Amino acid sequence: MKGWIAAGAAVGAGALALRKGLHTVPEPFAPFRGDVPELEHAPLPAGLPEPVARYFEVVCGQQIPLLSGAVFGGRMTMRIKGPALPGRWRFGHVVGTGYRHHMELSVFGRRIVTAQEWYLDGHARLDLPTGVVEGEPTVDRAANLSMWGEYLWLPSALLGGVWEPIDAVSARLVVPQEQGPDSLVAWFDPQSGLLDRFEALRWRDAGDPQPIRWVTRVHAWTRIQGVGVPAVSSVQWGDQAQPWLRLSLDDVVWNVDLDEYVRSDAAEV
Repeated sequence: MKGWIAAGAAVGAGALALRKGLHTVPEPFAPFRGDVPELEHAPLPAGLPEPVARYFEVVCGQQIPLLSGAVFGGRMTMRIKGPALPGRWRFGHVVGTGYRHHMELSVFGRRIVTAQEWYLDGHARLDLPTGVVEGEPTVDRAANLSMWGEYLWLPSALLGGVWEPIDAVSARLVVPQEQGPDSLVAWFDPQSGLLDRFEALRWRDAGDPQPIRWVTRVHAWTRIQGVGVPAVSSVQWGDQAQPWLRLSLDDVVWNVDLDEYVRSDAAEV
């Protein structure tokens, strides 16, 4: 009997330790070092659909900060198979060039998996634990939609697409893409005016026969240098019961020189 009790206690202690490891938040990336320029502004353009104009007025006011790029990141949880794992993320964007994603998963605060994704000059390259993916037109197209969805952290970049009216709480954003225009539907909260979610048809894997519904949702907002940006967001596929990725923001730095960073594989800026 004592042996059974000891074994049960050991299993319970192991389960408790595992649970603790899966909930230990890693340390954030080191803050960006370097000169950060003053933001320049321009008037909000006329002719935007009503919910889009209201969104920009809420997050920026009548003067839109001109944002040519940004580095932003924080902590996250990612669900691949099984329980969600904690981690940290850092994204670098250069508007007109593309982006680089750096993501790390951890247990007990220690990195166990690193993944990087590049979308540069219209082409994607994914360096994942399962291997490298590149030269896939559907992955290129999926990456382009990701880039536009992430422009919520660079709101002036969203004005580079064409906004088409739908109704009082939604509008379509038509975006350029090498294989032809693509689009996302933006849904806005009728009370706050803030963007609630983007929805699009997007390829998940290179071998998929058809794109599927893809949703990026904002759960909370914050202000940095007076600009409203997502503080907590998630990404979910249409055939999933819950998001596979949840991002919490630590910081955003705009208009810094990231041309070298987005083309490198170094973790730190």
